[in-house]
Amino acid sequence: MVEKIDFVVTYLDGSDEKWAKERDSYRHVQADGTGHENGESRYRNMDNFHFFLRAVEKYAPWVNKIHIVTWGHIPEWLNVNHPKINVVNHEDFIPKDYLPTFNSNAIEFSFDKIPGISEYFVNFNDDMFLNSKMEPTDFFVDGVPRLQIMHAPFMPSDPLFSSNTLALNKIVNAKPKYLFNSKMFSLKNGLFAVMANIYMAPLLKYYGRFLGFREDHLPAPHTKSIYNQVREELPDYFEFVGKSKFRNSQDIKSISHWLMLDYARATNQFVPINSFKLGRMINLGVDVNFEKLFKSNYKILCLEDGDYVSEEDFDGIVETMNNAFLQKFPNKSEFEK
Repeated sequence: MVEKIDFVVTYLDGSDEKWAKERDSYRHVQADGTGHENGESRYRNMDNFHFFLRAVEKYAPWVNKIHIVTWGHIPEWLNVNHPKINVVNHEDFIPKDYLPTFNSNAIEFSFDKIPGISEYFVNFNDDMFLNSKMEPTDFFVDGVPRLQIMHAPFMPSDPLFSSNTLALNKIVNAKPKYLFNSKMFSLKNGLFAVMANIYMAPLLKYYGRFLGFREDHLPAPHTKSIYNQVREELPDYFEFVGKSKFRNSQDIKSISHWLMLDYARATNQFVPINSFKLGRMINLGVDVNFEKLFKSNYKILCLEDGDYVSEEDFDGIVETMNNAFLQKFPNKSEFEK
């Protein structure tokens, strides 16, 4: 049983003119990478962060601390004096040489440096919400993270994931005992994942290296220890990502925090879980039935805003979503003034 588990969530107010001016002043410093990586959809404000905190209070009252990572803006309604709330500005934990940064990967790569953060922490984006009662064992068991292991080859058309896989093979000796860990055949991963691993086994044996893992776009359980292990192995990668003002997966060194999860899988520092049942990522759209979704059996929902949501539809979708949130969480939490 893990004693203390912290949540870390990144908060951004994309309407902050001062922040937007600073971001735009650095556009010339680095190519933007792909349009999706740094498009305006990544910065739109859905005005529902209070529902994230209401869900945490209701469904994970055992959480030790909630670290809210911000460029500097915080919601005016936030109760910053609550003992579980820790507002963390970028300069509090990111090296000054890397600031300012508008690169979520660079921010996440320093999470283990947040002052006072627990050995065990879960990384949330602000579009991820708890949907029903959670237990600490949904995230950690026996001192290691709960992760689904599902081998899945990522091709160069998926540069972010292929960069992670290339980096993983650089630091983990892909001997058979690592490639064919018995946990990959555990039904705790879910039947589909086990079947995929059986299908992938001949390819793993033929190539003798990791070909990639399916990643969950869900809250990610991390440990400071695994962060430190990967940082010691790839200091130049951490340096590259840290200094990148914006995300740019086109570069081979542009890795993400998912590499820490891959490393945990590859080095047998995890316990299997069926993430297909745990949570689901939903692309926002006019056809999403939020009331039905919020009554589903999924414990976690990621409600992703993407480039496929037009400016014309965005406000209406957000209003519908937030009305459904209000029905589910009508009362203020202790984290609100």
